Amino acid sequence: MTQAKSVRGALAWSFAERYLSLLITVPTTMILARLLTPTQVGVYSLCAVVTNLASILRDFGVSEYLIQERELDRDKLRSAFTITLMMAWGLALTIFLGRHLLAAYYHEPLLADLLLVLCLNFVMLPLASPSFALLNREMAFHTVCVVQVSANLANAATSIGLAWHGYGALSLAWGPVAGIAMQVLILVWLRPREALMWPRLRGAGRQLRFGAMFTASRLVESGSRNGHELIIGKQFGFTSLGLFSRATGLIDLLATTVSSAVLRVATPAFAADHRAGHSLIAPYAKGTAIYSGVAWPFFGGVALLSRDVLALLFGPQWVDAAPLATLLAISAMPYALTVLAPNALAATGNVRRRLTVALWYGPLHLACVLVASFWSLKAVAAVFLIGNLVQTGLYTHHLTTVLQARPRELFGPSWASAKLALGCCAGLALAELACAQWSLPLLPRLLVCILAGTTAWMACALWLQHPVMGEVRRALSHLRSRHA
Repeated sequence: MTQAKSVRGALAWSFAERYLSLLITVPTTMILARLLTPTQVGVYSLCAVVTNLASILRDFGVSEYLIQERELDRDKLRSAFTITLMMAWGLALTIFLGRHLLAAYYHEPLLADLLLVLCLNFVMLPLASPSFALLNREMAFHTVCVVQVSANLANAATSIGLAWHGYGALSLAWGPVAGIAMQVLILVWLRPREALMWPRLRGAGRQLRFGAMFTASRLVESGSRNGHELIIGKQFGFTSLGLFSRATGLIDLLATTVSSAVLRVATPAFAADHRAGHSLIAPYAKGTAIYSGVAWPFFGGVALLSRDVLALLFGPQWVDAAPLATLLAISAMPYALTVLAPNALAATGNVRRRLTVALWYGPLHLACVLVASFWSLKAVAAVFLIGNLVQTGLYTHHLTTVLQARPRELFGPSWASAKLALGCCAGLALAELACAQWSLPLLPRLLVCILAGTTAWMACALWLQHPVMGEVRRALSHLRSRHA
């Protein structure tokens, strides 16, 4: 099997997992949004920021190390498992002991209860992380699909069941615990034979150096990406934080449906090309063009239809988040050009450059958010554009240096994506105007707009001969051949 076919097969399974998960998570989110208040969601969101930052320390770059390492042996696997175990259980103890301090700072006792539940994730995850990393290294995404879909089902069932019975924000905490428990059970059963073994740190020096650089960059990236929630919670309260979290959740639908599927395959695919001595310029340029061809129309659609989408998906109590979602969608557009950059730098071993970008971008972004928080919540959403522009510029500089490429080589194919997004948004805007003239109710109005936008997207993609259509044709051809 050629590398190209292997990557396409991995992408197919990765997208299958994402869309199956989407069929679970979107209805779950819709139900939970009607069972929980913005304040309850806001309280949980703040806990999620803390545990997300801790999760980066917990893995300590071990997964990425196992994916990119040229030669793996038993000692490296044992030390990887040991590092994960020590970090995860140490963080579980830290969160357990410090949970009341956070609750006192925000004057919300429920925070301590939520963090107590979320500690359980850190106790269980070391049993799954090395196995999961090896499955990703081997691009065994058919197994990853089974694991993730099963975990999402357990998460959804637990969250909805507890919310239905009045457990409020605690239902959002117990859901992920159930999902991780399911993930661990399946991976322990299906795991690669070498993934779980007795702890030992022999030969861990290189892993620790790699992990220190990678983790530092991830911490700064995640802190700058999620740190605004800590500021919003303190400056505006938990109701505003819940609304802002729902707006970012709408933007993150793209990550749920497309980004995570592409990024999960990108690192092992880039690493395999790099180990083989191949240039990453063409794969990066094509991958970016395909991603931006989906991302920019999506962000444009969210910007135009945010109020209607929020009302339909989550209910009328969330429509105040619509202006925030519009501003965040516009702000997210520049970063689509460099969404693959962290993976490319990690796959080539240039984690120090990734850290450099994070150290410039993170403090600037949080400073802008802090200053904007003295004006309004909308100002906070608007300044995301500044950080994304700076981050895109920094990653462009490092990519051109590492890959020895010019910006035109990396981003030239994405010019067609800009035209594609304009055509798609024009179709959406015209449909929205027509629906306003016809005074259509919410659901028919959204269906007409989505149909018009999709039709405009496909027509423009065909006219422009956009790279994304080549992948669509290959997928359809593959499906036809399998059913012939």
